Amino acid sequence: MRQQQRDILRRHGLASSGALLFTLLFMAGFQLRGDPADAAVLYSAIAVYWFGQALLLYWVGSGRTLNYQDPGLTAFFMVWAISFVSIILYLCSDNRNVVMLGYLAVMPYGVFRLTWRGFLGVALFTMASYTLVMLVLHHQNAGQWQASQEALLGAAFFISLLAYSFLGREVALLREAYRQKNRELRRAMVRIEELAITDELTGLYNRRYLLRTLEKQRALANREGLPFVLAFVDIDHFKQINDQHGHRIGDQVLVELAQLLRLSVREVDLAARYGGEEFVLLLSGLTLATAESALNRIRIAVMEENFSESSLPLTVSIGVTQYHAGEEGDELLNRADRLLYEAKRAGRNRVRTETLEQTSAQSS
Repeated sequence: MRQQQRDILRRHGLASSGALLFTLLFMAGFQLRGDPADAAVLYSAIAVYWFGQALLLYWVGSGRTLNYQDPGLTAFFMVWAISFVSIILYLCSDNRNVVMLGYLAVMPYGVFRLTWRGFLGVALFTMASYTLVMLVLHHQNAGQWQASQEALLGAAFFISLLAYSFLGREVALLREAYRQKNRELRRAMVRIEELAITDELTGLYNRRYLLRTLEKQRALANREGLPFVLAFVDIDHFKQINDQHGHRIGDQVLVELAQLLRLSVREVDLAARYGGEEFVLLLSGLTLATAESALNRIRIAVMEENFSESSLPLTVSIGVTQYHAGEEGDELLNRADRLLYEAKRAGRNRVRTETLEQTSAQSS
């Protein structure tokens, strides 16, 4: 059962406990002042009310209402209780003062759940129910009620309901402000999390997230034997780009290359900015043989593009290595970094992978 559902049932449990106490109070008042001939009608009304209450509680408790705008069906419970109190008022008019407290006891239940318009609607329904019952009673017992006294009592009752409505409006505004603050807080938390794991310039994952993911990938490889490779991608002669065209153009080159790398890998892979003009690709489920051809396609795609508003040609050097069971993440990174610089020394614009001898030596 969800926490939201438990909270709703807890509130309904408290409300039903209050309704039960008022039911017992109504029954006691009827025994003291009521007509025994009407007892069957009273008990029938009580039975119908609690049967309907049980059905509403079952419907809410089943979880079928969780997608409703108000999962607790607050308005339905309030209208049902007000209708019950109105019937009791008709049957036990001699205990009217006690019964009217029953009306007022229902109203706080909606303060924290209904919109203020919904609360006002329930308040108007309450006033209309009370007025209708009193008109019927006056019609049946014309000489029993004094018009001035009833008008005064009705006005006091209306003012009480109106006060509840204004209170409901203020609480609704506070609740909406609280929800808005929560939404803003959630957006801020999402943004903070994004900043913690992404590179601000390129939008790729940052070094911190790469190292965290690398540890997870190592654990998976050690447990399941799933291979993966790690590749360092470095822009050739990037310093010249910054020196000749400025850092603004250099940043544009980094952003556009990052976008190309992101689009060139699969969803299960990871592209991250390691620092400066260095990027790292973590390719899951690949061996050196399959990874080399994929990385060469990326290298060629870079050659075929022009970058930044200055339409600069670009090449990259790539060093790629495969994870060997049991080795640390730093060992894997250092080996890929050495292979990258081997590619640089060999003339740049190439992919340098581990040789068979290096792989065998590392495995042993």
